[in-house]
Amino acid sequence: MQTFWIQRAVAAALMIASLSVSLPAVANPPIKERLPLTLSGPGCGSKETEMNNVLQAIPGVTGVYFNRVPNHVLVDITAGTVKPADVINRVNDAASSWQCKVEIIEGCISASMPTASAAPHHSD
Repeated sequence: MQTFWIQRAVAAALMIASLSVSLPAVANPPIKERLPLTLSGPGCGSKETEMNNVLQAIPGVTGVYFNRVPNHVLVDITAGTVKPADVINRVNDAASSWQCKVEIIEGCISASMPTASAAPHHSD
């Protein structure tokens, strides 16, 4: 009788061990980044389809959103797969023949910080 219980305990332990080994490890999801791009030039307005095709063909681009803000396009990327500069370069290579220029919007959040002055600030 005691052998029966030992065999069951060993079988249960083996089953638990096999389940824990076969379960996939939880991976960290890739880091997503949204690029706010501004479009300037007379040829931008009529080339939305072509620009979308160029953007969608870039590995790491996961979403392209036109018309949420006039003269802008929002591009979602996987940060480890593609760099923002690569996206801009690829689109501008295609857009140059359309008389269109694409740039990342430098807003208050994404702009570089000004250097601090060594002089003390006085407020009277």
